[in-house]
Amino acid sequence: MTFALITEGVSESTVIQHIISRFFRDYNPIINQIQPKTEKNKQISVGGWNEVLKFCESPELFHILVENDYIVIQIDTDQSQEFPFNVPHTESGKEKSSDRLLVDVVARLEMNMPENIDKNKIIFAVCVHTVECWLLPLVYSDSRIAKTKGCLATLNMELRRKNMPTISETGDKNSDVSQRAYRELLKLLRKKAEIKEISEHNAGFHKFTCKLDVLLK
Repeated sequence: MTFALITEGVSESTVIQHIISRFFRDYNPIINQIQPKTEKNKQISVGGWNEVLKFCESPELFHILVENDYIVIQIDTDQSQEFPFNVPHTESGKEKSSDRLLVDVVARLEMNMPENIDKNKIIFAVCVHTVECWLLPLVYSDSRIAKTKGCLATLNMELRRKNMPTISETGDKNSDVSQRAYRELLKLLRKKAEIKEISEHNAGFHKFTCKLDVLLK
């Protein structure tokens, strides 16, 4: 089973790869990082949500599916209101529910995909609002496990208290120091059952794990 990853950056890729490898540990999954390009866990090409959108519109998706069983597309929603993403967080003056936002983001990602692409082979990992929100249940057990805003700062607050490495909040999340923080944190997440349990606290994470679960049936 082979997975191609299109992610915002290497930090998001680190999290997604860990989840897939643990979820399918009995199947020896092969994971290929496509966007951004990486070398020895270093990001060597431009990342960000805009590049993810461009890839979703690229004919290269066909070629990727020739060489891989599935494509995982990861994107954060924290800047989805920006042009050319154009998925607002509000509707009729009210904040959208996470479930509604997910529907709108996936529709946006699919909007300009090449015709006849097999969308059953596309797995979306939409982070409401950032991938750090998915990780909060690893260090918290109170209401903060379901936060969708300010997740990086909230996560770092507890990592500092536990004397664990922290993730840069003002610089490069893909730096060696930040990557070490992700890896140390992900050591707390070992089994598929644990992944499924913590995913229930974030709508995007939950939909992602449900899709992975279907692949095992």
